[in-house]
Formats: sequence, structure tokens, C-alpha cells
Amino acid sequence: MDLYNDTYLPDILHDIAQGLLTPVMVVIVALIVVTLFFLGAVIVEFFTERRHFKQNMPRIVNQINDAAYADVVDVVLASQLLRYQKAALITAARNMGLPEEPLFALAQIQIAQAERRCKSRLAWTDTISKVAPLLGLMGTLIPLGPGIVALGQNNVTLLSQSLTVAFDATVCGLTCAVAALIVSKVRSGWYGEYIESLESLMTCVLDKAATARKEGVELPANYDGDPLEEFKQLDCAGKGKPAAVSAGAKAGE
Repeated sequence: MDLYNDTYLPDILHDIAQGLLTPVMVVIVALIVVTLFFLGAVIVEFFTERRHFKQNMPRIVNQINDAAYADVVDVVLASQLLRYQKAALITAARNMGLPEEPLFALAQIQIAQAERRCKSRLAWTDTISKVAPLLGLMGTLIPLGPGIVALGQNNVTLLSQSLTVAFDATVCGLTCAVAALIVSKVRSGWYGEYIESLESLMTCVLDKAATARKEGVELPANYDGDPLEEFKQLDCAGKGKPAAVSAGAKAGE
């Protein structure tokens, strides 16, 4: 039995392929819009976040090392670190009285949360950079079928229309992929620096806690709040001074 000549499989495949053309084009247009959004987002992120990240790492390391145990949180709050970096360090600093292993586990959790935050920001553009070329290829191949048929029938008009759709889909898909890839690369460089800084400063906090443990200094170990929520509450109340967060934390200890 000849499956090609004796069945409807070729017609079914043709109908499916042609039926996919419109959804593919719609998705490509949607990807263009989403890609433009993320291009704008990375520009906004540069001016609102990256431009303000001018922390002198040796300075803050020395400040944490030289500070009194109760002042580590104030040193972190006074720094130019990003909010989620501050939140991770503050959570560890307010629990420096924990035993070594639980405190180390808490520090790892805070770093892992920061990494997940960064990866979630990269997920969309990473996906677009991989999916957009595939959709562009689909948008190229699907119209070529009718275009080849039109060529055999000397229908130049239909052939030119098919080729135009095919080339447009390729260009749009590749443009989305390139733009998304650039955004991902730029952000991954920024976020890698943020995580490295957080890991280094977290090590300083852990060393500070180890020194206090050796000296027999009792430090708080019962903080289970969320500094990011405290920051949001201060923003809503119109109080942006970091000292207010520190004072509120001390009052609750």
C-alpha cells in the first residue's frame, strides 16, 4: 500500500501546516511586543537600579568587619547595595546568634532566593531567544509550500506573496531572538556581579557571627520577618530612611 498516493496523509499534513501559519504569525507579533517591553525594562532597570549600584566592596567589607555586632545591620542599611541584597544580609545579621550550621543554612537560603530572583528575570528573554528563531523558521517554511506550487503554475503573484511572508517571518523571528539575547547577556552580567557581591558579604556576616560565638557574645537569633516587606511599608508611609528599618527591628528584638 502506497501511503502517499492511497491515503489522505499528504492532504492532512498540508492542511495542518497551513492552519498553523496564522497562529505562528500571531505569536511572532506577540514576541515582538514582548521583546520591545523587555528592551524598555532593561533601560529602566539601568537608570533605577544598576546606575545606583556603586558599592565599594572593600569598604563595606571593612565596615562590617570593624562594626560592633549590633551595628552590622546599620552598616548594611547605609550601603548602596540593592534592596534584595540588603534583605538577605539583614536576615542573616539579625540571626547571628544561631548555631553555626543553621546560620550557614539560612545564609545559603537567602543567596538561593536572590539567585532565583535573578533567574526569573532572565527566564522570559532566554526563552524568546530560543523560541523566536524556531517560529521564524516555521513562518518561513509554511508559505513556501503554496509558493512552490504557484511557481509550477507560473503564478508569479502568489509566489511573490508567499516569499514575502516567508522572509518577513524570518527577519522578525531573528530580530526578536537577537534583541532578547542581548537583554539576557546584559542582565546576566549584572546579576552575576550582584550575586558575587552578596556571597562575599554574606561570608563576612558569617565570619562576624563565628567571632561572636568564640567570644561568647549573645546575639539575637529569633528574627523571622521579611526586610523587603519592611522596606515596602516604609515606602508606603513615606519614610525612606534606612535607620527607621533598623530601629524598628531593634525594638522588636
